[in-house]
Amino acid sequence: MEKIRSQYEKEKIMTLFKQMALAFSIMIITILGSVMAINYKAAKKDMVESLYQTTVNNISTLSDKIAQTGGEPVLVTSVIDSEFDSGYYRYIKFTSNDASFTYKQEDTDPIVGVPLWFVDFANIKLKAVHSDVTSGWDIIGQIVVKADPTIVYKALYQTFTKLLYLFVIFVILSLILLSIMLHFILKPLGRIQHQAESILNNEFVIESKEPYTTEFREVAHAMNAMVKKVEEIFNKANEAAQRNRELLYNDPITKLFNRRYLMLKLPELIQAETKSEGGSIILIALNGADLLNKQLGRKEADSFFYDLAQIFLKRCSEIEEKIIARVNGTEFTLMLSDCELSEAETITHNIFQHFNQLAQNYKIDTQTTYLDVGIYRYHSNITVSTLLTRADNALTKAKADEHKNLYVYEDDTQNALPKEEWRSILENAIEQEEFNLKFWTTVDTQTKEIAHKVMTFAINNKQNQNFFYGDFIAPAINLGLVGKIYLVALKKLFTEKHPELNGSICSVRLSNEFLKDSQVLEELAKLLNLYGKKRNFKLYFEISDSFAIQNSATLKAFVLLFKKYDLNFGINSFTGESPDFHYLKDLNPKFIKADVSFLLDQTKESMNSLEVITKSLGIELIASFVKNETELNALQKFHIYKVQGPITDKI
Repeated sequence: MEKIRSQYEKEKIMTLFKQMALAFSIMIITILGSVMAINYKAAKKDMVESLYQTTVNNISTLSDKIAQTGGEPVLVTSVIDSEFDSGYYRYIKFTSNDASFTYKQEDTDPIVGVPLWFVDFANIKLKAVHSDVTSGWDIIGQIVVKADPTIVYKALYQTFTKLLYLFVIFVILSLILLSIMLHFILKPLGRIQHQAESILNNEFVIESKEPYTTEFREVAHAMNAMVKKVEEIFNKANEAAQRNRELLYNDPITKLFNRRYLMLKLPELIQAETKSEGGSIILIALNGADLLNKQLGRKEADSFFYDLAQIFLKRCSEIEEKIIARVNGTEFTLMLSDCELSEAETITHNIFQHFNQLAQNYKIDTQTTYLDVGIYRYHSNITVSTLLTRADNALTKAKADEHKNLYVYEDDTQNALPKEEWRSILENAIEQEEFNLKFWTTVDTQTKEIAHKVMTFAINNKQNQNFFYGDFIAPAINLGLVGKIYLVALKKLFTEKHPELNGSICSVRLSNEFLKDSQVLEELAKLLNLYGKKRNFKLYFEISDSFAIQNSATLKAFVLLFKKYDLNFGINSFTGESPDFHYLKDLNPKFIKADVSFLLDQTKESMNSLEVITKSLGIELIASFVKNETELNALQKFHIYKVQGPITDKI
């Protein structure tokens, strides 16, 4: 209803071009129409008067002829018939002086050669001409004559058609010239409108070409000043956010993340959707670090640590979801999602190799300064405390081993379903459409109303097997079935009735693997073409922050598709990992969802900067995984009122 109302209001409002075109068109048509009407009336008046004068002249001749008959009825009749047959008269009547003889000729046939509508429109009324017929001093009788207006109708009709043709031609030419003139005059206004629309889309466009019209030039200057001010506000907030992020979450020497950020990000990375159902965590300890400052000096030692950090970054560059952090002066953590044990070991051996080269460059003795490494292969159902305990245990054993600097800890995974069994379950679920859609709510704590509903889905097959999303997504990624699963789930969203969604907003979180599938964009476009416009609810899609940062080109293709079908999208799992927030301006998401622990970990200055950035871009900020009233109250101090998580049941 809101969309329909908005469209209706838009249709009721005329553009300035239409208003001016309509006003000038009415004026031109009125002027030309008035000129045509005046010319037509003048021509009609002249023709009628001319015909009347001709009739007056002719009646004298006719009177003389009748007078010569001496009033003899037979001769009078003959003269009148002869004159009437000439076709110049519509009506002739003779009455003798003593009223003993009357003779009349009248043509009652319709006017020929002129359309009937024009006869009715012209409606020529000719006056009858009266004259006495005299013979000597005696009055024989009286004659009444009306001229035939046919010739006037024909001439007037020709004049009317010529005037009409000229009117149409002049109107068309005038309107064409008017359109060209208005387009030229109002062209700057179109640029100003484009500039305003760009601001709404978070595009800060400066109009360099100044309009010729004084009023438009002033408007253009005001718009440019406003754009510069908004952009300046955004850039200052962006710079402040970068500084605050570096102070909060970055090690000042290595520029890696610190322990604080690692602890915030770990829960999300553990639950990340990966084909290997988890990943690997590598703990690295630098032994003999206390000797570096003495041997190299503080400045050179800092440079060594920075180069060591670059080794970690380069060796892990192919891992998409990762955190590389310096947790204290001598220990580093490499949290690598979707990284199998064999890949983690390869990365570790490369790190050893490049460390030895680095030590050689700095002339450091690797007998006294060396690396100890512990690797733990984790799975997605593990807790953060267990993860860190086992990883630390692996590092401790590596430090205790005198013969090697590497220890590997791997969980037993015998309880996992075989790959082919998962294939059978997932392919049957796709074919039989055995996915059940479920929705959880995002609540506005100010209005106590549901802001939108987030869709998820599970498998409930005919064998009474129930699998939650987190159970089957990793095998689905491994088998390359994520795209098909999502398309089936979205089809069920469009084709089945969901009373809880009527008139509301439904948000669908899209997997990174779904977005990476090269065939998905085309298939999604087909699905939206069939069902996308028949829905009775608004549809948003959620994209992970890491995907938005690393795959902006791919995401923009999806964003264009969303706009085509009047869909919106938002960013979830936001943790401010990007060096700056210009990607938010480029993508223009509707909302950002961030974990409550991340939001509450920010300083007041960081939250102020984030609030300025989101408000300047028109982005809503939503807190996820909110569990209790304490967190809710803390969020409200930061002006965050939309939340999702266990707390929504209480609200």
